[in-house]
Amino acid sequence: QTFLLSVAGLNLALLSIYPALKVAPLVVTPLLHIDNFACLYMAIILASTLACVTMAHAYLGDGKAGYPGNREELYLLILLAAAGGLVLVSAQHLAGLFIGLELLSVPVYGLVAYAFFNKRSLEGGIKYMVLSAAGSAFLLFGMALLYAEAGSLSFEGYWQSHCRDRYRK
Repeated sequence: QTFLLSVAGLNLALLSIYPALKVAPLVVTPLLHIDNFACLYMAIILASTLACVTMAHAYLGDGKAGYPGNREELYLLILLAAAGGLVLVSAQHLAGLFIGLELLSVPVYGLVAYAFFNKRSLEGGIKYMVLSAAGSAFLLFGMALLYAEAGSLSFEGYWQSHCRDRYRK
């Protein structure tokens, strides 16, 4: 049931990209901007997620011969990671970029450690979480430096500040 709901939702999301192309470019919020490139990459992410969900269903199998644990969480983690990717490709602000990146990476901790009965899988999930936390800290520090230089967290504001300073006479 969870598999069918995931596949139906992904197909509907994939079909909703076509009407979005007709109104693009569209500023959804100050953080998100939907244009033709964002729609293209959203379609790629959704199609890849659909393929992953289909292969995960084959991997998990039925209750007897397949994966012994709960199967519903895997679909949720895959869909949350896809939502993070969708936010990431439509970000036009450093805050949106960070939110999308975290929404993409946090479910991957669970996906790495999903086979918790395997000791190596759980260890890999913990190591990935620690490494990702350090990477996020460095990313936030870099964003703070960009804000200190440009005075804006938007990509457009940084570009205008960078061009203005570079080509000033």
